[in-house]
Amino acid sequence: MQKNKQKNLKILITYYGLLQSLHLIALIRAGILMLSGTPSPFPLLPPPDGWEVQTLPFLFGLGGTDVVGIILGILFAYWAVVKGNYQRLTGLISLTIFITGAIVFGAGTFPSGAWAAHPIAYWSMVILFIPAPILYTLMLKQKDITQAYTTKK
Repeated sequence: MQKNKQKNLKILITYYGLLQSLHLIALIRAGILMLSGTPSPFPLLPPPDGWEVQTLPFLFGLGGTDVVGIILGILFAYWAVVKGNYQRLTGLISLTIFITGAIVFGAGTFPSGAWAAHPIAYWSMVILFIPAPILYTLMLKQKDITQAYTTKK
């Protein structure tokens, strides 16, 4: 039973690391395009009338905090999966930033009509996000900070 839990945890951590890597690429691309004057690309597809001027600093600020969480998430996944060094606290901090950012992003973009204008893009992000709260819950359920798995034999 314990081996199965460890395997599931490792799979979720691997997925989370890959997701955060893609998230970083998408944010860098979006930031470059938006700063060069290109209309909002994925993952910031705008509502039908475009983003309000005061919304853009909010989105850039959220992107900045995302980058911190992304870097921590990539490091956490690398350390756990490649090095066999599971650092629960780093993972929990990264996941807290990621989940909180997703909630704030949804709360800030849903009412604007962006989700209705681009349902496939926004709901795809929701589907890709689902494993993160599962990983977060599993990690929070661990009895103490040292309970973990190791990939070293």
